[in-house]
Amino acid sequence: MKKFTPDKRRRLISLISSLLLHIIFFALIIISGISSNQIPKVNRQIITLESIQIDKESKTETEREKMIEESEFKESKTQSDEKISEGNLISVNPKDLVADTTDLDQIYSEKTLNLSIKYPKGWTYIDQTKKNKLDGVTFWSVEGVYNPPPYIHLEVVEKYLFNPARYKYKVKQFDCEWYFNDPVNLEGQISQEIYIRTDNNEDFLVKLIMKGEEQFRAFQSKFFAIVKSLEFNREIF
Repeated sequence: MKKFTPDKRRRLISLISSLLLHIIFFALIIISGISSNQIPKVNRQIITLESIQIDKESKTETEREKMIEESEFKESKTQSDEKISEGNLISVNPKDLVADTTDLDQIYSEKTLNLSIKYPKGWTYIDQTKKNKLDGVTFWSVEGVYNPPPYIHLEVVEKYLFNPARYKYKVKQFDCEWYFNDPVNLEGQISQEIYIRTDNNEDFLVKLIMKGEEQFRAFQSKFFAIVKSLEFNREIF
């Protein structure tokens, strides 16, 4: 076996050390390059994620606005459809209507609110009280030419429930205001209500319901006469 001299041994060790240093140096350069390439990728992922979140929020806001627009359109369409259904009957303004007071010789009077209202001959009524005060009264025909007979309901309502936007017409009377819409035809059953706005603590709602448009037209003028006959004492409030 060949032996190395001390001088050759030192040269060999020096060569090996130099190779190791170069290997370590190049390894550090490669590791540093890999690390520097990875850092921006992490940042780009975060930016991309934030961008996606912003896009989603923008999309959500757009979808929300679209839903609101669709909801408003459906509401507008529903109101239009209701007007079309109401339009099956000709609109009648009470200012242009001659009230038929024929046979309005029966008088209903009530003490808790000190009110009175006339109703036709051949009709009857039943009233309801709430907390010892009048809550409502219903009139209906027990004899006459109408089949089935019409009925009228007078309701005492709380003033805070009043919403003028619900009504199409407004008519000023001597001691009150009328608010009402066109008659409604629901499968041949005709109804119309008049909201009576007063200066008292209570308002009134009077509603007529009849079967058949022809019968309703024949009776409508008497209905307005009945509503006009309502009297209430303003001094007790």
